[in-house]
Formats: sequence, structure tokens, C-alpha cells
Amino acid sequence: MKNLFKLLFAFTITAATFTSCVDDKEIFDPEAQLALEKPIIESYVEQHYPNAQQYENSGLWYEIIEPGEPASYEYDIKDTLNQKWIFAEGIINYKGKLVADGTVFDQTKDITKGDTIPVYMSLNTGQASVITAWIYAFSPKTLIVDEKNIDLGIIFTNGAQNGAKFRIITPSQYAYGNSTQGKIPANSPLDFEVEVLKMRDFDPKRND
Repeated sequence: MKNLFKLLFAFTITAATFTSCVDDKEIFDPEAQLALEKPIIESYVEQHYPNAQQYENSGLWYEIIEPGEPASYEYDIKDTLNQKWIFAEGIINYKGKLVADGTVFDQTKDITKGDTIPVYMSLNTGQASVITAWIYAFSPKTLIVDEKNIDLGIIFTNGAQNGAKFRIITPSQYAYGNSTQGKIPANSPLDFEVEVLKMRDFDPKRND
């Protein structure tokens, strides 16, 4: 498994383990939950997306629907607050569904304008603006940090580009874990379809 993938996986497991208890006695076991969800996701993918493929044995599945325009956006590493960050922002159309029953829990309201979504993460702590699955989906497969190669993305060699369209099906481990988020129940594998209208650098001062 890729080094940074393992690092973030461990970070997520640690956070979930120390913040989640059942009846204040039983510690939540994210690895056991992941093992439970893998066959559910596999069955779902086989039924709906025969062209999707799994990233190693992570339980994450993806499908490239449209590859996008080559070299239309370059992902850079920035030094901020004594940390190294990957900073990007996507203007996208997306739809999110529950793997359990196909319920759409969220989607872009106006596909002519899209939704503006910051996609950034600290390479030091794993702190991110979106769920881990989206970081893996958008990021380049390899980033150069201090003259070292860091593996991060799982779908696109150079990261998601303008015009790219893809699907990522994720275990709850790389989404919201055992927390309920609005219409998303705890421990929910999720299915996202994303169309990238435009990628650009993230600027917190931008108003548009």
C-alpha cells in the first residue's frame, strides 16, 4: 500500500477509535467495519458499474468516465502555517448516493454553474477540506515534496483535470466514518459521480 495512503488511513483509524464509543464501553473498530463494507460495495459495483476497478485492496472503487483535458491544471505543494499543503479548488457538478439503497443525499442544483469546492489537505497532519476519498480522487498519483516522491491520488496520474468525469465508491472509512452527517447515516459507503468543469488554485479571498 502506498506510504501516504497508509499514513492517512492510520490517521483516520486513530481519530475514529479515540472519538467513537458504543455505550461508552465498546470501542468502535474501523477495520472491522471496513471488512464488513467491502463485500457490500463489491456487490454494488458488480451490479451497477462493471467497468469500475478497486484500488489495491482498500475497498475504494473508481471509474474514469471522461479523462479530461490533459495538462489543463497543475497541482502544487505550498508551505503554509509550517505545514505543506496541496491546495486546489474545483468548480464541479456532482451527485452523491448511498450504496445501501441508491438514495441521492446531495447533488449540484445548477449544473450550468456548478458548485465551488475547495480541495486541500495538509500533508503533515491529514487535515483536509473534503472527505479522504475526494482527496484521493482529485490528487495526482505522485507529488514531489522536498525532492521526494509522495504517492497520494488513486485515479489520475496528474490529478483531476478540466472536463474530467469520474465515479468513486468509498467505504465509510474514507467518508464520514461512524458519524451521521445530515441524510447520511453512520457507517455508510457512498457513491459519488463528479464532473470537473474547472480546476484552479484555492484562494480563500476569492468571492466568485
